[in-house]
Amino acid sequence: MWKFYSVSTSTWGDKIELPASTFTGGRRLNGGSQGTATFNLKDPGVAEVLTKQSVMPWERMLVAQWEGEAVYAGFITNVQQLKGIVTVTHKDVWALWERRHILTVRGDGDQSAAPITWTNKTLATHANLVVNRGMTGSPAGRYSLPLIMDADVVGPDTRTWYGYKFTKVSEALKEIMESEGGPNVDFDPQWDNATETFRWVMRSGSLTQGEWEWDATAPKTDVKDFDLETDADHLTNRHIGTGEGSERSLLVRDADSFTGSGPALETVESYDTPDGGILQGWVNANLSVADEYTQQASFKIPTTGEVPIKDLLPGGTVNLQTTGQLFLDHGWHEWRLIGFTFDKKEITLQMQQIGG
Repeated sequence: MWKFYSVSTSTWGDKIELPASTFTGGRRLNGGSQGTATFNLKDPGVAEVLTKQSVMPWERMLVAQWEGEAVYAGFITNVQQLKGIVTVTHKDVWALWERRHILTVRGDGDQSAAPITWTNKTLATHANLVVNRGMTGSPAGRYSLPLIMDADVVGPDTRTWYGYKFTKVSEALKEIMESEGGPNVDFDPQWDNATETFRWVMRSGSLTQGEWEWDATAPKTDVKDFDLETDADHLTNRHIGTGEGSERSLLVRDADSFTGSGPALETVESYDTPDGGILQGWVNANLSVADEYTQQASFKIPTTGEVPIKDLLPGGTVNLQTTGQLFLDHGWHEWRLIGFTFDKKEITLQMQQIGG
């Protein structure tokens, strides 16, 4: 059973149950999701609890709960009222990383401050460190978040962040995730039952936990609206990356992969780094995901199906049997769950194929 709550972003408590007419949300590996909720003020029960304070943008967030478990949390960013219907737009925690930066001073002085350097860490730890930096500032109560992350792990990687670049946390995460051997990142919404408040648990690493199975060919399958897309729009054989420098002193690295057939396809992309090793890693990583066409698929399942929505962890494996697809052989295939969206009745799973 669904329940929806307004939660304070100051105390992460003060839960107010709000009877939403509709609610959409989602969760995505390595990126954000958002949705909307609607409320009918003509209903006396709604009008009693839906106040200006309960849907104040950024001061409140909406949490979707299924069978007692928090499955989504979004900061309120927009409220629209039309003919007695209030529509609330909400965005998950990734929207906050667009508004936080890797800085020391957080203002005048960052341009000349000593760079922030972390050495001998895994890339997953570097992801944790940039998020932690985004939660560090003054006033502390306005910057801190109830977010749990793993302890630092020793590794081979070093990253330096310069204050004069005013790098967003979201940009830093993207650079780390797209590095060769980079981690996947996900934020798991949870209730802290001990304090009756909300929190996130940051997941960073390979993130392969979770495995589920559906047979789309079965007579009474839960699978609905299977959609397969085969995309070669960004396919490339040679990836050229440019770093810092200008004209003849420009830092350049490249990699190529001419397997299969077809015309040569080049991609040139600019990266913000003076480090040739890091630049080569980005080039290699981007080529590895673009040297073949990609396949993505989606399908819908009921929220009341055998797999509860809370059990769906982005990064896990979906075993799916299908038939009748032009670009997919009949039978069982493994897919990686890269995210899902939901409403009150259905969950739409989004996947990328694992292997051929």
